[in-house]
Formats: sequence, structure tokens, C-alpha cells
Amino acid sequence: MTFAFQRSRGAIYLALSAVMLGGSALSASAQTVPSNMPAAILCYAKADQSWRVGYLSRVNKNGEAMYAGASGALSATVDAKGIVVAPSNRPAGLDCFGKSLEELRASGRLMDFQPKR
Repeated sequence: MTFAFQRSRGAIYLALSAVMLGGSALSASAQTVPSNMPAAILCYAKADQSWRVGYLSRVNKNGEAMYAGASGALSATVDAKGIVVAPSNRPAGLDCFGKSLEELRASGRLMDFQPKR
């Protein structure tokens, strides 16, 4: 895809053109959406006694999911086995680290996607 900006009489126009390869702009095969990943995880931060919400940001091909706060900063990683992994580059300040998604779900700390009916 290419983006071109053109300024004309004080207005900015955005022209978007997609380069078609193989007859389709989206030639990648369809992927299955992971059904067990929650939309968000709610964790408690002991240091400042506040609740934090991590929103699903990315699911890698190995099944690992990344959760980020509203600011975009990485909050937590869930491994392919469904365990919230403690960070290796900072202290584990949230109470979710080391717990499974099932434990968090049982305690009402996950927000799941609601499938369209």
C-alpha cells in the first residue's frame, strides 16, 4: 500500500492506493482466531494499590498473547499454556503474574469477547 498526501487550497487530501498482487490485496490465507484468549485481563498493582486493565494487543503464531494498557505500554504476556508470565526486565508488580487464565476467569478477572449471535 502506498499513501500520498497532497495539499490543495489549505486542505490535505489522502490518496490511498493498494498494489494488487496475485489478483488480491489480501493474499494471505485466513487464520483461525484463538477462542480462549480474553479481550482484557484485570490485575491488582500492590505498589500503588490500583487496578490495571491489560487489553489484548497481539497473538503470535506460537500462541503467546500480549496485553497492553490503554497507554499502549506492555502490561503482561500470556504464554501458549495460558499462564500470565512475569516480566524478565522489571519487578512483577501485578498479582496476575504466575496465574492461569482459568484461575483469573474463575475469580472474575477476565473480560471475554462476546460472540455475535
